[in-house]
Amino acid sequence: MDRKIVELLVQGATVTTITTGLRVGKGRIKRLREKAKACGYLPPEGRGAGVTPLPAYPEAVFPEAADKRVGRQSVEHRRLDTKRDWIEERLGIGWDPVTVFEELPKDLSDISRSSFYRYLARVDIAGAEKDNRVIPEIAHDPGEALIMDWGKLCSAPDPVSGRKRAVWAFIGVMGYSRRRLVRLVWRMDAETTLRAIESMFRELGGVPRKITIDNPKCIALTASRYEPLLNPVVERFAGHYGFFWECLPPYEPQMKGHVEKQVPYMRRLMQPRNGEWGGIEFEEAYLKGKVELANDKPHGTTRRRPVEVWAAEEKPAMKALPAVEYAIEQYGEGLVRRDGYVRFDSRYYAVGAGLKGKLVTMIADHRQVTIYREQQLLEVYDRLRDLKCMKVAKRHYLKPWEQPSGDSGFYLERAGKVGPNVKQWVEEVLKQGQGFVDTRKVWGVLSLDKRYLPAEIDLACARALELKSTSYRVVVRFVENARYAAGQGILLPTIQASAGCHKYTRSLAEYKNLLPMEGQHKEEGHA
Repeated sequence: MDRKIVELLVQGATVTTITTGLRVGKGRIKRLREKAKACGYLPPEGRGAGVTPLPAYPEAVFPEAADKRVGRQSVEHRRLDTKRDWIEERLGIGWDPVTVFEELPKDLSDISRSSFYRYLARVDIAGAEKDNRVIPEIAHDPGEALIMDWGKLCSAPDPVSGRKRAVWAFIGVMGYSRRRLVRLVWRMDAETTLRAIESMFRELGGVPRKITIDNPKCIALTASRYEPLLNPVVERFAGHYGFFWECLPPYEPQMKGHVEKQVPYMRRLMQPRNGEWGGIEFEEAYLKGKVELANDKPHGTTRRRPVEVWAAEEKPAMKALPAVEYAIEQYGEGLVRRDGYVRFDSRYYAVGAGLKGKLVTMIADHRQVTIYREQQLLEVYDRLRDLKCMKVAKRHYLKPWEQPSGDSGFYLERAGKVGPNVKQWVEEVLKQGQGFVDTRKVWGVLSLDKRYLPAEIDLACARALELKSTSYRVVVRFVENARYAAGQGILLPTIQASAGCHKYTRSLAEYKNLLPMEGQHKEEGHA
């Protein structure tokens, strides 16, 4: 505007014309006219071209006035200037300005934050710029909401494998008091998430009316702008504690702005550690100490101390913790394999080969595993804990030869339908206690009813019992011989077994008859 006014004066325009055309005050035009005369842009009468041409655009027409504050320094500025190298060094390695302020030496602890930021602005230290954004206001009633967010804190060595892996910060902010909470975890599964939330409830001493969060897979199986599909495990958890989940629409992080900047804030709190790692419990305790200090200071927006607001107004409005602690459950999904088993927690549970390739869901606590298919209950199993046992199946899913031999009732019932001798033979076989070796024989004999009549099988088992034989092959030979003899018109003799001994065992009297008489021995001796 100054250049335009001077250009019009050089062209011979009057003050009134310039005032009407540019809508500026006459006082301003007169002041600029005097300055233009002094610079030689206008002649002494104040209209027309002067001896000095106007500088080319965009160079300023008049030199800027010197800042009267230049050279004047406050006491805080001079004190901070003694630590300028220390401040520049930390800003240079990536520390945030507020971290530098919080870690100032003790002799500078009385300097206010505003004085520190004014010092950074005056000395123009690289990395001291602030990121100011306009964030819409989010208002909550006391005890209404616990706003939560995940974020990667750093990478640290795994205590089990020794390899570096991500450490996640799970952060919560009470919507009304702005009190902050933090937990460090290795995983982001449903069980870990619910345990972290439960520990936050215990720290708060109550339960909010809702938890506001994004759509992590451990909470929402399917995100939606209108109604997300929640994990059944987290729904049951919410029902136990009496709150509801508020999963925000996708791509709407501004709806939980109270917690959005907490992840970089937690990373910034870790900067004084200089990359050192003392274990996840140690670092979590370190962060909790820092967060407690922050909660005891006036909040930047509300200008109230979060701890005081929470204790006085928000804690009384929260729901009481239930008397019984919730048994955290695990959730899983899996496809049924060709053999009818589904995998959960490195163990296999049978649901039937008819569901091969179908997707089933599993919910488990420390005692049981419950399996569902499209909200229909399929099976409930005791959870496998034995390291030697990898599979479990109920009896109706097993083939006959796979049935456990510990319970012989099933075999005896099946054998009794064929014949009494078959049942007795099966009893003798199972008494041997050889497990699968015995059940194979039993099912071999029971399967003979596909080719032979029950009477033929019963007679063969009777002959085997007479011989005290528990061999499958012996029974089969008797059945085959009996059918062959019947076809040839041959009558097989009945085997008579001696009482109390084997049928081929001879009595001692028979052997005595073969011995010479006592008198005969004497005569032979005299001879």
